[in-house]
Amino acid sequence: MASLINLAALTLNPQEALNTSEAVFEKLYSKEALSQGHTVATGIKMQTQIPFYGKFGIIGKKSLGSCNVNAETVASIASQKYWTPQLINFRLSHCQEDMDQLFKMWQRSADALKTWEEIDNAELAFLSDLTVDATLESILRITSFGDTGALNIAGGGHITAGINVLYFTMIEGLWEQIFTGVAALTIPRYTINENAGANYVAQNNLAADRALLAMRSLFNQIDVRARSSAGLVYQMTDSLFKNWLSYLEDKSLAYTLDRTEKGKVTQMSYRGIPIIVRDDWDRNILSYLDTGAALYLPHRMTLSPINNFPIGTSDESNFNEFDMFYDKTTKNHYTDVAYYIDVKLLEEYMTAVAY
Repeated sequence: MASLINLAALTLNPQEALNTSEAVFEKLYSKEALSQGHTVATGIKMQTQIPFYGKFGIIGKKSLGSCNVNAETVASIASQKYWTPQLINFRLSHCQEDMDQLFKMWQRSADALKTWEEIDNAELAFLSDLTVDATLESILRITSFGDTGALNIAGGGHITAGINVLYFTMIEGLWEQIFTGVAALTIPRYTINENAGANYVAQNNLAADRALLAMRSLFNQIDVRARSSAGLVYQMTDSLFKNWLSYLEDKSLAYTLDRTEKGKVTQMSYRGIPIIVRDDWDRNILSYLDTGAALYLPHRMTLSPINNFPIGTSDESNFNEFDMFYDKTTKNHYTDVAYYIDVKLLEEYMTAVAY
């Protein structure tokens, strides 16, 4: 057993920080991508059907006269997909006795019998925040990069050596569904040549106008019905977004990043379509899709309505709720987290991608 707070790198003595306000904690990642880049469908159960209904075919011919009406045989052709949510869970254990008594910020109880059970409220809140953040980070990883056939580099796959592939094999994530659509020629793709670079330097040496060309290509290739739909957005890695900002600066185009309205930074857009920066894609690619010499497709972009990439779950509250309890037998504090999750790319013709 061990504490969830690793103090090994701290020198504990009478002078270390005594108050939480004196400490610097690693900042939690912003999880806006979960709400900005996806809609969340709740009440989803295994094999819940998602029906699609096509439009009527061509109709309307010149009248035949003499009260004869042109008979048509069109029909709305139905198709379907299914939600297949998987149960994700994990347990964290914390032994309060392993908190060094010299550590003043969150001290163990002075009562010997309560050494294991009593935990400082500030310490408990800190552990709770870390748990919620880790849960949301896992949702972003699974829904974007889940791959039921994932393999490590040595096995011919793309998962970084040493990373357990079971962190990815629960569902087919958004990008695996995109790759399938591109291979089937149902999703148009703009190829980002630098992704094929042999090393990190070559991959990061993006053409000055790469993001511009990618956005322009996706706009021109996507079905016109998508361009007129509500909620159409570009979603892109931070690497492409920075490339876009540098291009604007270099060309002195209507660069309005510093302009604020009602205290908030103005939403960046291209041809009136909002841009959502998916820095969680960058984080996961850097952490888990690294060959040791290069990254697997580090620069990525999608153009699609937000509601075309829904996340499905039985109960959205499970994303930030957990069960925290103390067990007298093991003398440990436990945190249990569980949620059902799936993601769907609904209509391929409403999507265009770059990678």
